[in-house]
Amino acid sequence: MAGRVAGRVALVTGASSGLGKRFAQVLAAEGAKVVVAARRKDRLDALVAELGADKALAVECDVTDEAAVVAMFDAAEAKFGVVDTVINNAGMTHEKNALTQDIAEFRKILDLNVTSVWCVAREAARRLIKAGADVSARGRIVNIASMAGRIIIPNVSAYNASKAACSHLTRSLAREWARYGINVNGLSPGYVETELTADWLHSEGGKKYMQKFPRRRMMDETSLDEALLFLCADASKFVTGSDVMVDDAQSMG
Repeated sequence: MAGRVAGRVALVTGASSGLGKRFAQVLAAEGAKVVVAARRKDRLDALVAELGADKALAVECDVTDEAAVVAMFDAAEAKFGVVDTVINNAGMTHEKNALTQDIAEFRKILDLNVTSVWCVAREAARRLIKAGADVSARGRIVNIASMAGRIIIPNVSAYNASKAACSHLTRSLAREWARYGINVNGLSPGYVETELTADWLHSEGGKKYMQKFPRRRMMDETSLDEALLFLCADASKFVTGSDVMVDDAQSMG
């Protein structure tokens, strides 16, 4: 079914590679105008060239900087109008035992994976509410969490904590903004093969780890397409405060 998000203005953070790039491609293919944001402007420009300058806009943005977030929304509105769909995808992970991790790194992970999610969602909600009830009722905010918010992945305690916080933040914002018609949901992937994870997943260690999965296979970047589109489309009108886990049973291993 084509055009499931036709007429929407979607903002995707962390869109320079991996899942963020894929999310932007899928939303554009289904009819949305897409604002792609990240720190690597050259990659964003290449993505816009692929999608078409009439359908996409690249905005260089550090989402941990509140002023930069406001400027990002200003640029989006100037090009396409009020952003009614947000994919809060920017994030980072690590692999370091808590005993050896320094506090600066811990804070950096929490800042990007939690504080920036709140900041971007808040700015989107403020503008949707200001635009009026008809516009805010179309509001869709999708925060990309992780199965790590529900299970323990070894040696990434800061990441686990940040994704659990992201999921609970999602429910909190959904409750606060329910009266305005804004839907806030989470999308929690398991391990997905992307540009960032491919080397490890194809290593001996990665292959051995994969054997623990009940289905002994890896998801790819297309695995989240349908869940993403549902949460962004009008079909999800009555879905808010949910955390949709798409992990191919990995968390059951």
